Order: sequence, then C-alpha cells, then structure tokens
Amino acid sequence: MPEVRPFYGWRFNPQKVDLSKVVAPPYDVVSPEEKEAYLAQDPHNIFHLELARDPEKAAHTLQSWIRKGILFQEPQPILYLYRLHFTHQGRKLTRTGFVGLVRIFPPEKYIFPHEKIFPKVTEERLTLLRATQAQFSQIFVLYGDPQGYAFSLSPPGPPLLQVEFQDQMHEIFALNDPRIWKELGLLWEKTPFYIADGHHRYATALRYAEEMTQVLNPKGPRCFHYLMMYLCPLEDPGLLALPTHRILRISFSAEALLKALAEFAEVREDPLAFPSLEKRTLLVLSEGRRWAITLRPEVLERFSRESGLPEEELPAAWCARLIEILCGEGEKDLQERGLLIYTPWVEEVEHEAAQGGLGFLLPATALKTLVRVAATGRVMPHKSTYFYPKILTGTVIFRINPQSAPPCP
Repeated sequence: MPEVRPFYGWRFNPQKVDLSKVVAPPYDVVSPEEKEAYLAQDPHNIFHLELARDPEKAAHTLQSWIRKGILFQEPQPILYLYRLHFTHQGRKLTRTGFVGLVRIFPPEKYIFPHEKIFPKVTEERLTLLRATQAQFSQIFVLYGDPQGYAFSLSPPGPPLLQVEFQDQMHEIFALNDPRIWKELGLLWEKTPFYIADGHHRYATALRYAEEMTQVLNPKGPRCFHYLMMYLCPLEDPGLLALPTHRILRISFSAEALLKALAEFAEVREDPLAFPSLEKRTLLVLSEGRRWAITLRPEVLERFSRESGLPEEELPAAWCARLIEILCGEGEKDLQERGLLIYTPWVEEVEHEAAQGGLGFLLPATALKTLVRVAATGRVMPHKSTYFYPKILTGTVIFRINPQSAPPCP
C-alpha cells in the first residue's frame, strides 16, 4: 500500500522575498494573461521555474536562487501539516492536509487517477523535470480517514510558513515527531490514494522514474521513485469539489443554437433553472438568456456507451459531446486555439455569455463518484472537477538527488 516519507524540503527565505509574491496557483489553472502577471510580479516568482520557457534556463535559475540564499533547505527531514483557511458562500472553512514524499507505482496499483491526460502536456513537464531535477508543486491526493485522525492533530508550534493569498490563509507546520509519522504511516498503509489534481505531473514522475531506473539500475528505492504530494482526507468538511463550467468564445445565434440542441435534448428557456445531476440537466447561456438542456434517454445511453461511463458519472462527458457536435471539433483543440475556457465560477460564465460567448453550467460531480470511477480503472473527461481552494505552488520544493535515497538530503 502507499508509502509516505518525510523529506528535506526547500523553501523560499522570507527574509529575502515577500512570500505572497513568489507563490502561485497550480500552473494548469491560470490563463496566459495571469501567467504573465505572476512572472512580472516578482523576479523570484515560482513560475520562473514551474513555467519556464527554457527548461535549461530554469535549471540555472534554480541554482542561482540557491547560491543567493533565496531558497534554503530544511536542516532535518519533515512531514508537513498544511492548513488552509478560507470562506466559501459565507461559510468559514478549514482544510487539513499533509505534504510528504510518496513512492510512486504504475497507475491502478495503490494510486488511482480519475482524469484523462494529454501526452503533449506530459512531455513538456518531463523536459522540465529532466533539466531541473526538482518538483515545485505537490499533486493533490485524497485518502480515507473515517476515524478523523488528521483532525485530531494540533499544529505543533508556530507555522514554518504563513501566507495570505487571494483571501485565503495558507499555513504550513513541521511534524517532526516520529510517533506521528508512524501513526500516519499505519493509516496510509490501509487506504488507496485517489488523485484529485496533478494527473500530468503524476504521469511525468512515473516516466522519469522509469528512465532513471534504466540508467542507474539502483539496488533500492531512490529519490526519483518518489513524488511530492498533498494528502487530504476525503471526510474533510473543507474539501470542496466544484463543477468546472465551460465558456465557448464562439458566437451562435439563438435560433441556430436551439435548432442544433433540439436534435438530441429537450430544451426549455428558464431564467431560474440550475444544473441537475439527478435530472440529467445542464444549462446553456447566450445573449443574456438561459436554457435548461435535458438530454433524451436514448442520447444519454449513446453518450454513456461512447464514453464508457455510467450515466450518473457523465456531466463533463455530456458537455464535451455537446460542444463537439456544435463546433465540429473537440474540447482540447478548442482550448489550444483559445476558444474554450474552463472555470468554476458561475459569474464568469454569465459575464462571457453576455459578451457574445456561449456558456455551459454543469452540475457538480460527487466525491463518491470520483472514487468509484478511479477505483475501477476508468477515467473521466478532462476538467471534470475543480477542487477548491487550490494548494499553492512554491510553498515547499523537492529537489531530486538521483543517487540518494529518502529522506533525500
């Protein structure tokens, strides 16, 4: 079962940089405009490494930051406690997670993905990993903790890192007690891990481990056999899985839109309608109007057959097929051309639709559905879920010494 280890992490030196200006969201949830804004915000923003245009330059930049004391290494191996405080729809919430190194294996052994990946993205991440030999962000992983052990832990002293980011408070503490390591290890040995965010980074780490194993042929596990993960209990009340809505920056007349949709769905205009998983309904927004789209049973059956997913697991798959039928091309191609945007925010969809775009509001996918899909070896469409809030990139960095074994000094 999963093996989790403390490690010698690297962090930004708060005496050298403003932490709020050097961390960033995960690279795959920022727009090109947001990326440039983060890069311009501070010459030491983590995106100068995580999203470097030239991987070799990123490797030199990393070494430069280390020489200048911008980054420093922990004096001892640590398992990190990550607390995130935020407000959602008027509720104050806290989410608890742990950051450690996890031994990686091929998918579906102990660690289960749930989303489709794209080879081009994995290749780009692999090129960066080869050059820098570093992981700048954790992947987001879920596990079962029915007894609530994670919630029973009190922060052991003041935080190592505390940063306010977009009205969220991120705090990271050091868990140095071997007794706690052992108790958490016993818990994690009994539960599978489910990837929430970071599917491409996981696939990248697997390929890198395979490459390095062939080159070095080590006698035992080495640092490249591990991936830095953020581990969050499925039972955490602060774990929010929001739907990922779609925005098409393509104009359709209401007449043409309704004609196309009517071929495979019941369509009714309803300004008060909302997406419903139970009713197999999503919403389409255009020109300030809102239509409820309920797929016909025979269409649902066909979509289910084509996707390999049961009907109740289909919200993102429904939408992907609708978009493909409307536009004549898939979501990935549309996204690469800047014609498709993903967002969890209804207000953004409404704004874009009012400006001439086409918005799709989807129902949320339940966590139990994600677990069921992943545990059976199936995958859901790209951007099926949006876990909120996102953990920050650049809080803790893992440098990979290929010759070293955990805890990877």
